[in-house]
Amino acid sequence: MKQFFMVGTYSEPILSGGGEVFAGRGEGLYLCALEKDEVSVVSRLQLCNPSFLAISEGKRHIYAVNEAREFHGRYGGGLTDIVYDEKGNMRVNGSFPTHGGDPCHVAVSPDGKYLGAANYADGRVTVFRLDEEGNVLPEPAVFAHCGSGPNPARQEGPHAHSIVFAGDGLMYAVDLGIDRLKAYRVAQDGVTPCEGRTVTVPSGSGPRTGEWSKDGRHFYLINELGNSITHMRCEDGVLRAVSVTSTLPPDAERENTAADVHLTPDGRHLYASNRGHDSIAVYAVDENGGLHSEGWVSCGGKTPRNFAVDPTGKLLLVANQDSDSIQVLRILEDGRLLPQRKCDFPTPVCIRFFIQTAF
Repeated sequence: MKQFFMVGTYSEPILSGGGEVFAGRGEGLYLCALEKDEVSVVSRLQLCNPSFLAISEGKRHIYAVNEAREFHGRYGGGLTDIVYDEKGNMRVNGSFPTHGGDPCHVAVSPDGKYLGAANYADGRVTVFRLDEEGNVLPEPAVFAHCGSGPNPARQEGPHAHSIVFAGDGLMYAVDLGIDRLKAYRVAQDGVTPCEGRTVTVPSGSGPRTGEWSKDGRHFYLINELGNSITHMRCEDGVLRAVSVTSTLPPDAERENTAADVHLTPDGRHLYASNRGHDSIAVYAVDENGGLHSEGWVSCGGKTPRNFAVDPTGKLLLVANQDSDSIQVLRILEDGRLLPQRKCDFPTPVCIRFFIQTAF
């Protein structure tokens, strides 16, 4: 069975949040095919640092952030709206400033009417409207976070790291710098802050991103600085922490920052990536949403920035940013991961599968 996915890469050097310079050896955005553990490139589109992307299959749009502190001659990064045809050919439909530095994440609202981008460098959140065809409309709403955390190197100010939409008309902007999930109300007439639903996590956790269970009752937040996953339960529309689980084994010695987290389609297993330890942590999910560690497996490279579980729940693909590779792992019935093929790929940062589309 052939499946298709997108890969976002760094195409230019960029200064990371931790102070190191990430190389950029990619050419932009890649549309890829996966068949029998083999990865091949179908088409590509040259873009500036499309480090994260979202796909709207029904409207044939791909939205990619341009992670930079200057875009088209002005301060801040950008958001590129891409359209594609039935053969996988891509073209730029429009480019827009995000009015914030280093946008690193983008997500589309469940109703397809809004698109949110998180700007890491200055903690700004940018929300664009989308028209009925999925085109990005100019003049977005921009919200500025404020505050700091106890880690002087990483939390000297706000650092919005991801956008997560909820099913009840809320949007959470996960901010690593201030240890908060800032809540916003998404309505027909616009997006407004909703402080009463903002969630605060323990000081120094450095929350990065998260994923909802299919029924919307459980939310799994990965904490980059805390190297942990916070299991939250949604009760009466309010998120409350239930437990915190480490992403590292007890004997881990290398410096590490947790990066990404995903559930299998059936919700029975959850995985998290570790940069430094360079591993994927494996968890079983019980009937109450609790996590139980089932070990760790090598990611097959360096710096697993992002990974994706394929729609069948049988394969997991890891973007190993600093070793220029994508590692394919097979998901066994009990959730364990078995390494398969490793494919050369230039500075992969984000992997997103198409659910239904074939080219």
